[in-house]
Amino acid sequence: MSQVNYLIVEQQLHPPENFPEILKTLAQKFGLDIYLCRQRLTGRGYSLLTKGESKTLEPIADYLLQVSVSHWIIQPTKPAFVPPKVRNLTISSDRIIFGCQKGEVIFPKGATVLAVFAETSGVLADKSVTQLLSSHAYRGKNDIRHLHDSKIHKIILQGSPVLDLYLLNDKMEVKKGVRIFPGKFNPKGLGERASLSSKQNLQQILKLTEEYAGDFKLHTDFGLVNLPGCTLRRDDPDNPETLRQNLISLARYGWLMADIFKADSQKPRGNAENFDPASLAAAAIVTQSPIVAASGITEEILPVIDEINKEIGIHDRPTHQQEAPEIAEAGLPAPPPAKSGLVWSSPTFWFGSAGAVVVTLAMILSNINDSDLLDKFAYHAFASGAIPALFALLAFWYAFHFLRMKRQIEDTPTSKIRSVAMGMVEIKGEAVRKYALVSPMSHTPCVFYRLTKYQRRGRDHQWRVTSISSSNNVPFYVEDNTGRVEVDPAGCRVSAGSKQEGTAGQVGLMKVVNETDEKWVEEVIVDGTLLYVLGFAAIKRHEGPTLAEKKIKALRELKHNPQDIQQFDLNGDGKIDEDEWDAARAAVEEKVLRESLQNRRGRKKQEEHIVIGKKKGRPLIISETHTEENLTARYQYYSIPLFITAAIATGGSIYLLLNYLQ
Repeated sequence: MSQVNYLIVEQQLHPPENFPEILKTLAQKFGLDIYLCRQRLTGRGYSLLTKGESKTLEPIADYLLQVSVSHWIIQPTKPAFVPPKVRNLTISSDRIIFGCQKGEVIFPKGATVLAVFAETSGVLADKSVTQLLSSHAYRGKNDIRHLHDSKIHKIILQGSPVLDLYLLNDKMEVKKGVRIFPGKFNPKGLGERASLSSKQNLQQILKLTEEYAGDFKLHTDFGLVNLPGCTLRRDDPDNPETLRQNLISLARYGWLMADIFKADSQKPRGNAENFDPASLAAAAIVTQSPIVAASGITEEILPVIDEINKEIGIHDRPTHQQEAPEIAEAGLPAPPPAKSGLVWSSPTFWFGSAGAVVVTLAMILSNINDSDLLDKFAYHAFASGAIPALFALLAFWYAFHFLRMKRQIEDTPTSKIRSVAMGMVEIKGEAVRKYALVSPMSHTPCVFYRLTKYQRRGRDHQWRVTSISSSNNVPFYVEDNTGRVEVDPAGCRVSAGSKQEGTAGQVGLMKVVNETDEKWVEEVIVDGTLLYVLGFAAIKRHEGPTLAEKKIKALRELKHNPQDIQQFDLNGDGKIDEDEWDAARAAVEEKVLRESLQNRRGRKKQEEHIVIGKKKGRPLIISETHTEENLTARYQYYSIPLFITAAIATGGSIYLLLNYLQ
């Protein structure tokens, strides 16, 4: 029977521009699943791309070499032993002697050592996912930040740490190994290095081994990488059987790291940059799945990660890094303040539609003190058919409005973003945040949210809207395979696909059992969602100082710089007369104009000078319905009953008018 080989790849946090072509080739030429390839190649760390016979993997490896993806074909070594537990240790000038239950294990000075510093309770997994979610929310998916090495060591020590040390021979094969638990060995052998803290003593052994080793390799990402057999079970952490299975998986992980170490020393493949051994494969899931990234709950995400890892084949989910969840360096800029307020305090709520006529009449009638006059007015208004006619007029108006929207969508051709023309345009693409916008209640990274708050009021205790706030003042980008363009959602008609409901005091998506008279409903367009946008494309208004302001500033600087102004003293009398000043002003104006034109020519990115937004008399539609037919069908469903209602109201109005005239 042929030996099963693993094709291990080094993931890339920033995939190359030809990444879609790489995925397409892997799927079409080699029969790999394109979705799984995306997940296994994107992120940071080691990942199992596929497994099989050597003759099957070699062509894939040759292709990966061509596209500069570091990879190794290995025959996984079946662990010959689980490292024995250390009871004590002795340090000499040329060796470290670890005393175990069945004998001594000697690590000579200058030997090749592979160390695995692991956390077996899942604390590191929680912290890493929290960091990735925080980084994704406030920095954007293109600037994911991972845990720093020092932070990882602290988290491991705060949890349930285990240190495995493997002694490798000249062929980079595992020769011996030991396993060290904090508080389970006699620290006297550490001498002056020993302390009262059992976990600090464990860290001292790690440092000591690194000092004695000739070639030393440390791995701290146990349970977080896409490698077979590296399961970190968390279903029942207090069960001894769970700990036993995790320690067996840790041994498999150590032997697999030794196989990679051996393959790396013998025949490294590809030329991608080296990665941090504390890298986290979960980044691929967060960066490529906005729904997972948007959830914000570690406890809910980790089971999803486990399921994805099982699907991938695991039996068991740029710049300097910094500690989580600090976001000190500049990522996405902060969004402008959201507009909020009571809905009935907004003039557009009352006067923004034809329905304001009915509301205004009702307010006038309610202020009439003469009840007989009010009764007579109401009787004649209804008996003459005026009220049904007004109702029919409103129904017709809205029916034709939705019909116009439907035809506008059907008559506007879909444009690629790179070829967007000025005027009404229709585009489809992926929503990308321009600002670090996060929804206020569910803490979801998004490009748009609308938050409606309710309160029980009145004798019937029905829910009443108390306020509406939204991010319609925060622009975002829509991106397709040709480019990206800015969208200004102010005054838009938004159809969001994600909707959450909660009560006062609820944090994120954690459900809180709380009988209260207040609740909220949050509609969100998640970052990365596919969008349909119909709006008016126009040149962006120039931001910053105007041309006149630039000229004034340049003239002031010229006045305060005697050396520069002397060049305009043509007669050499040491003074600038009126004609010379006119010449200086003309020269400054020409210079400012030339610089302004040069800057405009230099602005090549489409998102920098084109924006799609709302224009008076033109619609702006933003919808998660990526199929145009579904959107037009919706407007048709709205218009048909309105037309029927308007026709019935018109017939009733005519009938009442004829009776009233008789």
